[in-house]
Amino acid sequence: MRYFLVLVFSAALALAAGEPGAWTDPETKLTWATSDNGIGVTYSQAVYYCRILDLDGHRDWTLASIEELFHLFGGPVNESGHHIVAPIKLTGWQWSSSPGRQPGEEWALDFGDGQKASVVMGDSGLNRALCVRRSEH
Repeated sequence: MRYFLVLVFSAALALAAGEPGAWTDPETKLTWATSDNGIGVTYSQAVYYCRILDLDGHRDWTLASIEELFHLFGGPVNESGHHIVAPIKLTGWQWSSSPGRQPGEEWALDFGDGQKASVVMGDSGLNRALCVRRSEH
């Protein structure tokens, strides 16, 4: 419970500091938070972070699929060592909502080299929460 409170407090601090904002991909029409949560979290904590995120007047944020994350990968390496084709600040690997190889695992993407890994959902390590929302039609 204490860790969840720290996670919520960290999210509140980021929002109070004016980060993250939102960016809409003109190709996919997906709207992305312009930064991840900034700290290592487990899969369930990443899901929770996106679920409670109130950003740009919306509260329907989720984790992206691994395919949606791959769509953002590319371009020259930035100052953080990531290859991302969007104005998004990343601080580590990104959890996805896509089931991994084994039960209890989810895919995560490394924007440093474009590799994905099937990660145990209870592992926090370098994994972050990058939230996305799907535009209304």
